[in-house]
Amino acid sequence: MLSPLLPPAVVRLLASLRAGRAAALFAILALNLLPAAHGADAALTFTEALRLATQNSPLLAAQRSAITAAEEMTVSARELPDPKLKLGVESLPIDGPDRYSLTRDFMTMRKIGVMQEFVRSDKREIRGRRAEQELAREQAQLGSAQAALRRDVALPWMERYFAERMAKVVDEQYAETDLQRQTLQAGLRAGKAQPADLLALQVGLQSLLDRRAEYLKQAARSTALLSRWLGTASTRPPGELPARLLPALQHELATHAANHPHLQMLESQINVARNDAALAQTTTRPDWGLELAYAQRGPQYSNMISVQVSIDLPLFQANRQNRSIAAKQAQVEQASALKEDALRQHLAEANAAWADWESATARLQRFDISLLPLARERAQLALAAYRGGQAPLASTLEARRVEIDLRLQQLQLAAEQGRAYAQLLYFLPENHK
Repeated sequence: MLSPLLPPAVVRLLASLRAGRAAALFAILALNLLPAAHGADAALTFTEALRLATQNSPLLAAQRSAITAAEEMTVSARELPDPKLKLGVESLPIDGPDRYSLTRDFMTMRKIGVMQEFVRSDKREIRGRRAEQELAREQAQLGSAQAALRRDVALPWMERYFAERMAKVVDEQYAETDLQRQTLQAGLRAGKAQPADLLALQVGLQSLLDRRAEYLKQAARSTALLSRWLGTASTRPPGELPARLLPALQHELATHAANHPHLQMLESQINVARNDAALAQTTTRPDWGLELAYAQRGPQYSNMISVQVSIDLPLFQANRQNRSIAAKQAQVEQASALKEDALRQHLAEANAAWADWESATARLQRFDISLLPLARERAQLALAAYRGGQAPLASTLEARRVEIDLRLQQLQLAAEQGRAYAQLLYFLPENHK
């Protein structure tokens, strides 16, 4: 029952806030029961999330199929073209007394033959090397896809882990603030507190609920992103952080970035372009073909055989072969430039992620060593002063708000460190967890 001495407007406001408080307490109770609801599911550790994503990724399965296809092509690329079977009728009359007869005219022949094209051995060898480079490119693409997968799984896992922990910190502060509210209400009934202090406390509680809702939204969004890679396993509660989130040394990181599978893929693409240019050079040296045929005529005429040789004639090289050679050489330069640009991009992104890692690590140490201990001490002194009647409640609430903000900032920095580590996973070897 609210004091009848309070102004009517204050009474109505406190009543509405009290109704909202019941819903808020129910929401917090539901959050605290979430771990129990997940009790049947084992915690999803960081390492297990990476393993499950690698095992279940359709993208990696598709890339493995591309590797299988490229392996098959390395065998067929060096083979001669298939022979061709030829069937036909030559010199068939279409008018006169012998029209459409296959036997009465001496020139009419039913013909069957085989034709084989003989591609130069150097061309077939170049095609074989090109197929091998395409295989190497697909294998490197698999490594690049695996690295991207580790990053794409690690990022939402980290986001969810820290979002849920920030929500728990807010819940702790809400529970403590609610106890202060109850104490203040008792003081208000005894005439030892001011209504304005209670209103300030109620506003703080609502602000905490809004902050908590934002963190839960982040956790739900991260879970949705994880579902692409993990399926139903994404709903399992996150386990603890890996014991050691430490990337390689910076100079080692640069070495790994320069030898990244994505860059190896681009190097294979350069070799494919070089083989295409070499193959274009061979078009100035023609291939040849051989055809054998047997021709059957009417019973009163002799049957015949024929042998035919065909040779390509590259007579207009200036506008055909030379243009093709120039185009393939330009593609080699294009592939080389793309690799150089990718190398610069990888080094820049790796160094940026390293800078984020170092900055977050250094700032976390400052929080652990000085900022948080000082904030806790200030909050304790303010609370002691308030209990002794030497300070208003507002100063105590302000000190506690600063402490909770610093704890949340600490978790936000830890989340930045986790995100930087997830980015660095893209540039580190696969065995680095």
